[in-house]
Amino acid sequence: MKKIILTLYVCLSCIMIANARWYSSVVDTLPKRVINGLEVIPVRETYDSGNIFWTLRVSDFKECFQRFESKYPGGINYNLNSDEVNKAIYDWEDQLWEIFPPEIKALERFNLKLFVDKNGQVFTVEFSMPDEAFQKLDGFPKNTLKNFYHKLIKEKCEAFKEVDLQVLDPDSEGGRRILLEVCGSFGSGNEYTTIFLNKTGYDMFGTFSPWRLPKDEFNRLLKKNEAEMNSQQTDK
Repeated sequence: MKKIILTLYVCLSCIMIANARWYSSVVDTLPKRVINGLEVIPVRETYDSGNIFWTLRVSDFKECFQRFESKYPGGINYNLNSDEVNKAIYDWEDQLWEIFPPEIKALERFNLKLFVDKNGQVFTVEFSMPDEAFQKLDGFPKNTLKNFYHKLIKEKCEAFKEVDLQVLDPDSEGGRRILLEVCGSFGSGNEYTTIFLNKTGYDMFGTFSPWRLPKDEFNRLLKKNEAEMNSQQTDK
């Protein structure tokens, strides 16, 4: 049942986060700039629907990977981990919510991709968001985004030392799909991995790992959010 819930949640998340991506798009990598104190390279994706989605990487993003031989991240097969290791990772992810600035907590669909080495150290972060959230960043208190980034790259989860990162096979259908959807590229490696923090999911369920919730609580929160969404549509 948990696997079914997880599958449904992932599908729902993908639809909510990337709804605009059903349409063809034009991708523009813009010159580096300082946004709320953080020097980033913005990537703007403009869809035929008119929606715009942004990805922000720090200006030295590529340099963060120079110590690795692997060109691409490895995968985590949570079924191969002990329950204790998985719990430690999920708990750590949820604890990161405590360092989210209130201004960013208030944004819709502001998501993070953490790049984590085999020792559990976050070494860089990718931010992604719709245009509505992007336009608000420079209006935040000075250095909100910059300070948030530097707090994130100080984070470490010791449980990753117990994880065997899986080399994903780009020649297999399953590995190819994971590499494309989760990692954003084809390839393989086992020196670091990515952790996607879906803020939409946290807003809905109060955790980045809703499949851990008891079935009744999961269903209650799901119905609650469905009712709120229907109410918002009716008000329009």
